[in-house]
Formats: sequence, structure tokens, C-alpha cells
Amino acid sequence: MTRRTSPAWRAWSGLAFEAVCLKRALGIEAVETVESGWRHRPRSRSESGAQVDLLIDRKDATINVCEMKLSEAEFTIDKRYAAELREKTVTFRRVTGTKKTLLPTMVTSYGVRPGIHRDELVAATVEMPALFSP
Repeated sequence: MTRRTSPAWRAWSGLAFEAVCLKRALGIEAVETVESGWRHRPRSRSESGAQVDLLIDRKDATINVCEMKLSEAEFTIDKRYAAELREKTVTFRRVTGTKKTLLPTMVTSYGVRPGIHRDELVAATVEMPALFSP
């Protein structure tokens, strides 16, 4: 088996392709970044855990905190999900101690429905077609 046909290489190349497309869609392709997922498991019952689908940690002292949502129509951020998004960013900042600017970013199939929670919480949105356009 050659390196290019190995499962590890295919997984890496798929993730690299997604990162390049996402950076282009966000208009940050010229910014040096490190991409990763993130999860915090609470150590006690009084502490909350959190999981972030994708972090784009940028050299310009900014982190895109990306939530990926596959849906058949515009995604709606309701009151419950808005509270979850707030808690994720608060937990991430508390656990990591980062001083960087956090930009909650939604990556969705068909966008995010306009509304008070989207306007209050979401700094950027990327829709699926932007990931595959030249």
C-alpha cells in the first residue's frame, strides 16, 4: 500500500481539503492557522463539559469556534441551542485561558435562519455551496 492510498492519508487529505475550502469561504486563506476539534470532559458534577466541532486558531489572535450543522433547510438557533453555544464559548475560554477573540462560526447546509439568537451569537456563517465553489 502506498502512502497516498492509506486510510490515514485519505483522512488527512480530506480534512486538509475541508480546511482550505472553509478558510477560503471565511476570507482568511492568507492567515496562518491550526485546525482541530476540542472537547472538555468535566472533572466534577459542578463543572460543565463542552465539545467544539472545529477550531480555527489563527495567527491574528482570533479563533473561529465552528459548529457544523447538516440540515435540510436553514438551521434555526432556538433558545436552548443559543444557551448551548454560549456555554461552549464560556467553557472553552475558561478551560483554555485564551485571551484571543472568539468568533462563533456556523457551517451549515443552507445557512442560519435570521433571528435574535443568530444576530446575537454568530459572527460568521458558511453554507455548503461556498465550500465547493472555485
